[in-house]
Amino acid sequence: MNIGNQILKIRKEKGMTQEAFGKIFHVTRQTVSNWENEKSYPDLQILIEISNHFHISLDVLIKEDTKMVKTMDKERMLGTLKREKSIIDFFTGAGTGMVIACLFSADTVFRTTTIAVGVIMIGIGWYREAKYDKKLFKYMKDEE
Repeated sequence: MNIGNQILKIRKEKGMTQEAFGKIFHVTRQTVSNWENEKSYPDLQILIEISNHFHISLDVLIKEDTKMVKTMDKERMLGTLKREKSIIDFFTGAGTGMVIACLFSADTVFRTTTIAVGVIMIGIGWYREAKYDKKLFKYMKDEE
């Protein structure tokens, strides 16, 4: 049984309207309708609240809905990739900025050190981007 049907079943057994069910979890009637029709899923915190409120195992709510599990896995993976991309952008951007800024300063040991650190940061960014591209390629290939 999928999570939408589980929520519908719980709600009907308790004789609740979508609006009454939604009020418990601070969501709208439309949100409950979307959950029941599998247009969207409750987030993990709300699933825990549903489990606690109605004394239902999370296994019953989550594991039986393979589509939802796949959707959550996909969202988790995309979040991980997005964070990784932010780190890559930081290293390459900051490194590039450091190198460019030092090109216009006087020739000192500090300038040389800053340029070296900047080049290392760019290298780290490029290295991480190569790893990121492999992960992204594998993820896209697995999605097909």
